[in-house]
Amino acid sequence: MELKRALFNISSLADLGEEITSEKNFREKLRSLLYVVMGTFLASKGAITCQDRTGKKIMFAARKGFEKLSLEDIDFEFVREAEKNEPYHAENDAALRAAGVEIITPLWVRSEFIGTIMLSNKFTREPYTREDFEILKVIAQQIAITLNNRALFINLTEQLGDNRKLYEEMRKIYHDTLQAFAAAIDAKDVYTRHHSQRVAKYSAVIARELGWSDHDIEGIYVAGFLHDVGKLVISNDILNKRTPFTQKEMEEVKKHSLLSYKIISHIKFPWKDVENIVKHHHERPDGTGYPDALSQSDLSEGAKILALADSFDAMTSKRAYRDKMGLKEALSELNRCLNKQFDDKIMLAFCRVLDKEIKGELPEPNILPHLDKNSDLSVITALLEGLIEELSGNGED
Repeated sequence: MELKRALFNISSLADLGEEITSEKNFREKLRSLLYVVMGTFLASKGAITCQDRTGKKIMFAARKGFEKLSLEDIDFEFVREAEKNEPYHAENDAALRAAGVEIITPLWVRSEFIGTIMLSNKFTREPYTREDFEILKVIAQQIAITLNNRALFINLTEQLGDNRKLYEEMRKIYHDTLQAFAAAIDAKDVYTRHHSQRVAKYSAVIARELGWSDHDIEGIYVAGFLHDVGKLVISNDILNKRTPFTQKEMEEVKKHSLLSYKIISHIKFPWKDVENIVKHHHERPDGTGYPDALSQSDLSEGAKILALADSFDAMTSKRAYRDKMGLKEALSELNRCLNKQFDDKIMLAFCRVLDKEIKGELPEPNILPHLDKNSDLSVITALLEGLIEELSGNGED
């Protein structure tokens, strides 16, 4: 997938989200989104359908082509039984095939059926690929959320007392969307499955230990989820290679932080500096990182947190070309790279969190559950206490 294609998809979805509360612009924005989706997959016809207010009838929300398609002739019970937000070929429905529908995607938000995306075959007559289906699934997730949010908003205007409930629902759905993006990244790189979720969680607990506000903690959590989204435009052959990268391949992989920045900079986040935290998560205090070779004083605390969280999870996860490190070995490696690759203050906060988890002083462990269950925690505790004492003595406390 080309970078421009990813940018168009994500930025268009974000723009639509901004207009979700405007009835005047909603239909126009939804039609524009359909055109972007059709252009992405080179489809000659397309449609987005949704349920009416009663939930008993399916209607067109936007369409181009498919004028002869009657929704009353379609067996939507069969569509409802298909896997949620998963595209599939419409070869078993005579009405769909007769109207030229090649791909149909049922739209769901949790347990609620929202509607469908329908696409014809491609202008080029090429078949839809596995990558097409992966990207369409992420798009389907966002469209389903958009349609659902609109319905929720309309209900809100009629029942003002449900305001807080709507806010929490939309906030939770937003995080569901982030997980959908993380899942798309996982699908590209089988050896980093759930990496983005863990990095997000590690980053959040470090920020909390440093005294960040709940709002800013949520921001770095989002940055953790999205820090590798640029890998969506890097070749699968490189990402899933079973031997160490060549110099040329490494340079290609290094592009992912800048690609991630370019993609998410088109989204207006309610948190500050998310895009720059993502862009700089491979920078180093000694100035040898990438993409901008920033040094200690130029790096935000968020970028330093994400850098450590990302590296720690990479060390303690298995790769195609190496086994994962044990906790003790990973901590020793982090300590060895202090002031070159990692910041003392961030390392101290991380050690404190891990020490508290081992001692059972936190209500919900966030790091230990993902590590080697055979680790000798008594040895780790002694190592952590030594590191904490040493780092605290450096004036970073």
